[in-house]
Order: sequence, then C-alpha cells, then structure tokens
Amino acid sequence: MRFDSTLYYHVGEDYSWPVLFDEMHETVGLLDKLGYTGVWLAEHHFAWDGWYRSGSNPILFGGDVARFSDRLRIGQCGVVVPDWHPLRLAEDIAFLDQATKGRVDFGIAPGINSRACMNFHEAGDRRDRARNKRLFEEALDVVLVALYQESFSHKGEFYEFPAPGWIDNKMLQNPKYHAENGAVIKMAISPRPYQERLPIYQMAESKSSTRVCAQRGIGTMSQGLSPGRSLENWKLYQQVATETHGRPYALGEGMAMMRPCYVAETQDQAEKDCKEGYNLLGQWGSHGLYKDWAPMVTEEELEPGDEHL
Repeated sequence: MRFDSTLYYHVGEDYSWPVLFDEMHETVGLLDKLGYTGVWLAEHHFAWDGWYRSGSNPILFGGDVARFSDRLRIGQCGVVVPDWHPLRLAEDIAFLDQATKGRVDFGIAPGINSRACMNFHEAGDRRDRARNKRLFEEALDVVLVALYQESFSHKGEFYEFPAPGWIDNKMLQNPKYHAENGAVIKMAISPRPYQERLPIYQMAESKSSTRVCAQRGIGTMSQGLSPGRSLENWKLYQQVATETHGRPYALGEGMAMMRPCYVAETQDQAEKDCKEGYNLLGQWGSHGLYKDWAPMVTEEELEPGDEHL
C-alpha cells in the first residue's frame, strides 16, 4: 500500500494564481519530506466561474512539480483524453517520463465537464454519451499503441494516422515506415517512455467503467465513493481481472481511492463540520449529466440528511 496526495486548490472563489502556485510548490516539498510516494495533478478548464482551479495541463504541471522533488512519483488524476490530440498526449506523457527518469503514473479520465470538453472536440460533448465513449476509447487506443510500438498505423471513426498522401524522398525511406513508392504508411513517436510499461489508472466510479478497466488491465481511481460502494467495485474488478487475465487478482489490487481529509478535535466534530459540504458535492454529482455518479454510497450506509447521495 502507498499513500499519495493531490495538490489542493480553491473552488468557488477568486483566488490569486501566483499565490496558488506558491502554495502548491510548498505542498510538494512537504509531501517529499513527509515520505509520501507520489503527487497527483488534475485537469480542469475555463474556471471563470469558480470551477475547479487546479490548472489545465497536468502533464506540463508535472514537469514543474518535478523541480521540487527528485523522489516523488508524478501522476495525473486524470488527463481528460477526449480533450487531447492522442499523438500529442502520447508524446507529452512519454517526454515527461523520460525527463523524470521513470517517475510517471499515467492517469486518464473520459471527462465530466461538457462545457469544457466540447470546445476541444465536438464529440467530447457528454450529452451524447455513446459518441463521447467512442472518442475516449479510440483516442486511448491510439495513445497506448503510440507509447509502446516501434511503428504503428491507425484508422478509426475520429482519427487516421499517418495522415494519408505523404511521400518521402528516397533518403528517408525505411521499410518499417514506408511503402515501396515512398508513401508513409507507419509512424512512431520519439521518445517513447523511460519505463517499459507505465502504470495506468483511470478515474472510474461506475461499475461499467470498473469492468472495462479490469478487462483492459488498467487500474482505477475513485474520488467520491463510500467504503461500501468502493468494496463493491473492488470485488467486481477482482472478479473480472482474474477471469480476463488468467491469474488471480488480490482484492484491491490495481485500485486507488481518493479521500478528502479534515482534522478536528473529535470524530463527531469532524463529521458535523464536513457533512453539509459533502452532501452538496453529492447533490451536484448526482444531478443531470452526472447522474451516473449516484449512488455514491450503498443503501445501508445512508442516514437522514444524506438523501442527495
């Protein structure tokens, strides 16, 4: 088991970005001194109305964070795959892994904020969940092939690589990448990752996403699930991964859990202080496009006042 942390930011208030960066840099130094294993960086966009002010590029921010620790692992929670061009994403994550000598944990997400996602790719609009899912899965397929294969090609619903119609001169031709007439039919990114295989985690809370991750061999990271709901996902992941990959998986293997922490004099006081805010988060997470987040708890865990969960 390992203990990591995200970097905390301000939601719903006009907060100075220079001060926020100073706070986050200081936090990285504290995490290093306190013996944490890694730090995880989020991706959110267009925070003009107080939306999560965590930064828009967790890969670029990871390079910044690496200046303040030569030990901490650096993850993303997560890169919103539909918002990125898949070749650029593969190149950038591989470059960060090389720059940090293999300290990257690759964290991915399908995205939750259509207002942001649809500005990067029209199919990123999660109001059409099926189309968004196809975009996410195709882009992720491209990223994984690009990270690990010496040469590759891809033709799908949204992307085609290499772009057709380019013929290189004879000096550049290589049968690994070219047809006999010099047409580029395969390609590669450079550099590829420092690590032979990047640890990969997907932000996933629904049972359907948990099942797909287990089938792909991708770990999951949940944020808002109760212990009871987390255990349900862990058991499902264990079952599906064991059936798919031909070896027994331990309960909790490949699973990560995010938890907000609050310190008070007593447990009762901590729960009293936090419950209203946490239920507001549950109300937001269970509404409209985010209804798939509900329920975040099992029926047995509900108490009076928890109706939004």
